Amino acid sequence: MQIGIEVPDFQSLMRDVEGSIAKAATEAMRETTKPALTELREQTTSNGLGQRLANTWRDRVYPEQRESMTPTGYIWSNAPEIADGFIRGATIRPVSGGNYLWIPTDNVPRARGRVSVRGKNIKGGRMAPQEVEAMFGSDFFFRRGRNGTLLAFIDAIRSKNQRGFRQNTGGRRRQGRMSEPVLMFVLRRTVKLPKLLDLKGPGERWGNAFVAAFDRRLAG
Repeated sequence: MQIGIEVPDFQSLMRDVEGSIAKAATEAMRETTKPALTELREQTTSNGLGQRLANTWRDRVYPEQRESMTPTGYIWSNAPEIADGFIRGATIRPVSGGNYLWIPTDNVPRARGRVSVRGKNIKGGRMAPQEVEAMFGSDFFFRRGRNGTLLAFIDAIRSKNQRGFRQNTGGRRRQGRMSEPVLMFVLRRTVKLPKLLDLKGPGERWGNAFVAAFDRRLAG
């Protein structure tokens, strides 16, 4: 009499187990990476840093086209220097031998576009100091402000719609429109950025959320 014992196909069994783990891990990573990105974007806008900077946060889960037992959720900013400054509370100083940082006020007109030193187009933003002088056909004059600051003014005439300023020309003065000193820039030797962005908190929360989502999928 013979007794037959069927030996399991361990390789096939291991493939099934690994496949289940890979599916659970990848789905859990995709489930938790996107909300983590959303939290960082909301954190950016709620701290007054604007939608433009918030939109620089991007996310991706690797591998992209298949499931893995060890997936990676990657979140980054396309403006890393700016984001890092508000994470660390960095101190900004002038570069290239400058003595002051020129901080534009709301009176500085917006530039239509320009090309950076790296050859990339820059859209929007406030005009640079030299562009302001060229637009108004006048040099800055300075007054001392508080805490060691300097205030850079341009002599200009308020526009008819009261929404901006125009060059101080003879024609406008003959119309009876008076010129006035307009504050364009505040000059500071350094600027201390506040710590407005937190990566550690969201990282820990969504790391724990991944573990919970992974366990839930395995149990199901």
